[in-house]
Amino acid sequence: MRLIPDDPFPEIGNPLSADVSADGRWIAVSCLTGGRNDLGRVMIYRTSDLALWDQIVLEQSVEWLAFHPVVPVLAVGTEDGDEFALRGGLHLYEPETRRRTDVAVAGVGVTALCWRDARRLEVTFAEPVIDFDDPGRVTWTRAVVKRDDWHGVTADVLAAQISWPQVSVKVDGSSIRGPRITRPQRYLADLAAKRGRAWTRRPGTSVVEVLSDGRMLVSVLTGALLECWSPDGALLWSVPAPDDPFQRSGCRLYVTPDEESVWLPVTKGDSGNPRTLLRRFALADGTQLAEQLHDFPVAIAARTDGAWVARDSREVFPGPSWPPHDSVMLTPFGRQLATLPLGESGTSYDFRVRRSPYLLFLYGVGSADLSYGVGAADVRTELLEKWVVLAEPGWIERLFPLAWDDSLGPCLHGGPAVYVDDEAGPGIVHTCTARDTTYLVRRAYPGGAVVWVHHFGAQVTGVDVHDGLVHAVTGVGSCELLTLRAAEGTVVRRGTLAIGGHVYTPTGLSAAPDGDLVIGTVEGRLIRMRAPDCAFR
Repeated sequence: MRLIPDDPFPEIGNPLSADVSADGRWIAVSCLTGGRNDLGRVMIYRTSDLALWDQIVLEQSVEWLAFHPVVPVLAVGTEDGDEFALRGGLHLYEPETRRRTDVAVAGVGVTALCWRDARRLEVTFAEPVIDFDDPGRVTWTRAVVKRDDWHGVTADVLAAQISWPQVSVKVDGSSIRGPRITRPQRYLADLAAKRGRAWTRRPGTSVVEVLSDGRMLVSVLTGALLECWSPDGALLWSVPAPDDPFQRSGCRLYVTPDEESVWLPVTKGDSGNPRTLLRRFALADGTQLAEQLHDFPVAIAARTDGAWVARDSREVFPGPSWPPHDSVMLTPFGRQLATLPLGESGTSYDFRVRRSPYLLFLYGVGSADLSYGVGAADVRTELLEKWVVLAEPGWIERLFPLAWDDSLGPCLHGGPAVYVDDEAGPGIVHTCTARDTTYLVRRAYPGGAVVWVHHFGAQVTGVDVHDGLVHAVTGVGSCELLTLRAAEGTVVRRGTLAIGGHVYTPTGLSAAPDGDLVIGTVEGRLIRMRAPDCAFR
């Protein structure tokens, strides 16, 4: 496995705060990426080679971190809760030995830390003022921990010193000295530059597609609309973010069958009037070739002969007072072929079927006018019975319901899928989320009979198939790659996406023609890995 781009600090995502030890050997960075244990992560790096040394994974948000002014001991304060109840923690970490001391604090958050000198650590607590008429106010107290030797402090000693005495204080910005690093992004970039390397904050990936020549297309959540990477991990070109702050990536891609161009939806406007600019770019250099305006946020579905559909994908609650727009069926060059009355498709109707010779969708059947409060009706489209349908100009054919078992319940969510055709016959391998369980299931096409089912405790974020093997990745909660035989569903391999001591959180997956897997991550990196050895098949 290798990471793309191959730059320092790939695990960080967005650095929130940072500090460096007094001896200059260690860097601590609290960060935010959207992955698992995201709000409570502190990364420890060696300054000698910028390598990841350790991760401190905590149950609460990191509010403050600060190294001791003399010895390599890191203090971390955490907080979790709301305006009516808080809880926190004080944590000490010694990077040389990876020794960690944790003390939970009930009823308050640890909102700030300050080393007054080599002996004294000042701890500031926030306690909510319970006032339903004016919520959100807090009062502050402080305790001072005094130690001649900060190595090997035990939890009971630390807890005793912060529990009493606590003194009420008034807090303002001038009374708290923060970490020595005030601009962590610039600090990390400068540190990498001094070693002849480059680092910049990268947003999480939303879509990844591998072309037949091995190039990788990436759409990210913020920043550049589109990037194209070579098979060996060099950035070939990128499409910059729009100047208009109300335009943002629609997090979809459609690559034309000739692989000469790609269509990308750019959402514009606010939630009350969302529209989409469908933009077409040349895959040779990222030059814009065409643009179309549609009066709804677009979800994309395509079939292998090149026909594709822009579908209304509004997320409106309560339900909109206006009818959904008809979906638009297009040629690879953007010429309209037909309109399809597919209704709305919020996130619960996600059904991106890769490699399909048919245009397949989730379609709501029945009435959602259920009682919802006094004088109101619940018109949420996710409450409709979902069916897999086949669409062609002039007609829509129901194939089979998304639910294959009554125990799944009424509120089902679709997800990524892939069309397969092997010794077991034609079929669709798709994801389905019911309550707290996500399923990966193979259904016969077109009848929908279940061939096999796998259960997951986390959302499946990407599915693809190559040479008889189905690959699926899961997001927050497990961060796994699962490979199984497409025909019978037996597992070939299963494991977390761990590289260099960090478990990456997948956002999508695409299989290259040679069987390589390319996985996008919330950390903004691509993971490219070789296909399983033939002996596993």
